[in-house]
Amino acid sequence: MFMLLSAGVLAQVQTPADSVYFLMQNSRILYITQQNPAALINSDIKNTSTIALNYNNQSGHFRTTQTAENGREISLTASGINTLGRFKVSGYFNFKRTWQDSLSWTLQGLPDLATPYYFAAGKAGSYQRINYNFGGLLTYNLINNQLYIGSGIDYLFNTASRNTDPRPSVQTFNLNLSPNLTYKIGSQSIAARFIYSYGIENNKVSFKSTQYRNQSGTEYPDRINYLIMGYGLLQGQFGVARMRRELKDNGYGLNYALKTQSAYLNADFSYVRHIEKNMESLENSANTKPYGTFYLNNYQGSFLVGLHSTNIDHQLYVDVLLQNGSDLNIHEFQGKVNYKYSQKKASFSYTVLKKSTSSLQTEFGLNATYNKIDKKDISSSISSTFGYIQPGISGAQYKRFKDKSKLSVMLNPAIRVPVGNTANSAADSNVFFNEIVYPDFNYWSATAGVLSFTSKYITPLLFKGICSGFSLNAVYTQELSEAKKVYTNSFQPSKNRLDFTFSFNLYF
Repeated sequence: MFMLLSAGVLAQVQTPADSVYFLMQNSRILYITQQNPAALINSDIKNTSTIALNYNNQSGHFRTTQTAENGREISLTASGINTLGRFKVSGYFNFKRTWQDSLSWTLQGLPDLATPYYFAAGKAGSYQRINYNFGGLLTYNLINNQLYIGSGIDYLFNTASRNTDPRPSVQTFNLNLSPNLTYKIGSQSIAARFIYSYGIENNKVSFKSTQYRNQSGTEYPDRINYLIMGYGLLQGQFGVARMRRELKDNGYGLNYALKTQSAYLNADFSYVRHIEKNMESLENSANTKPYGTFYLNNYQGSFLVGLHSTNIDHQLYVDVLLQNGSDLNIHEFQGKVNYKYSQKKASFSYTVLKKSTSSLQTEFGLNATYNKIDKKDISSSISSTFGYIQPGISGAQYKRFKDKSKLSVMLNPAIRVPVGNTANSAADSNVFFNEIVYPDFNYWSATAGVLSFTSKYITPLLFKGICSGFSLNAVYTQELSEAKKVYTNSFQPSKNRLDFTFSFNLYF
């Protein structure tokens, strides 16, 4: 799909980087347009695309237990929109290669904070990951520019491994389909879609050294491969351990789009029920033994509205995520519920862009995020609540030069304030509580300053007929207080963390 998209776009002589990719408000409109069929059909964007080569680096001691101390990533990303007769297509392709250092207490292939079933070990190690993700959204004008049919598709393949005992080797595959039906009348469109996905993950954990493989658990406690089955319920694994995970999603979504000369509105709602079946792959056998099943309900809604006036463009974006889930533990409790999970997250951003006939434009904004995660393990009597609110402000300037080059600079300072954090356990000697829950409690209970910086340079001068340029995105987080910190012998988050991405971009 994306190869077809790129070929059509490259054949056209245009430079949409000015209007589509340069201004932050327009970039957000483009992102929504590429995700939802109603917004795609209702959009004036006919053909546009971008390709980027990215380098990402993450480092710093202010982190959660199951986050790597250092990480590097090289990626190639591409996305765009193309119109081909009755077809209108949005597509994307992402390839990432990741190296992580000093990652402990998780042997997962893809990081997942919600799932209760995974392997984990206290010994930190270096990971290598490869990720392929591509897909898009296809719509077809069925009847008189009013009725459209189509489908979204998303394919993911991920591998993960490390060279330290215990050594995981993980392969994850997932395919997502979302057939849709869209009705358009005048400046409005509404779409309904069904969501279905299926995936498989195979995780094999092994030991190269016999001294770790044959231990009883007391000689090298950090080399124990634990099977986590909740939020504190765990079992030590020695030798080779295997897990097969089957993933299924079922759900539906509705989205609405309105576009006039003075205003636009994009609204989206989706519900997805995620089912995760975890099984032990028996050695020298095609049979499996079930551990348990995890069910997660996902409710997500977003709202983007903009108003155009003579001197100012207003834009408001709101996003809400509600999750609740529980497991049925077969391994220990014959299919009874042991683990419960919930998340409530809401964020908003409001920006004002001042129009100007000069070469300089200014933008101001307000933003805030609220996030709360609750986890509970019934059998281990361990529970936690980690929450925060993060208000911030933003300012940006957009400069256009006489040679048609453009430069944007945006700064977004914010403060993360903990809200209602608790961590409870009936027995403090539980290794999971001491090594994971307590350090994470210390991390989320700290007040932190967050500074985001974004800059983008676009020019037609590097390549004839093609806009290109560079961009930098950086987020610096600094611990400001240590309120409620509980000291143990395990990892202690402190100081700061820096996450930055440098990109070379091509625009078509």
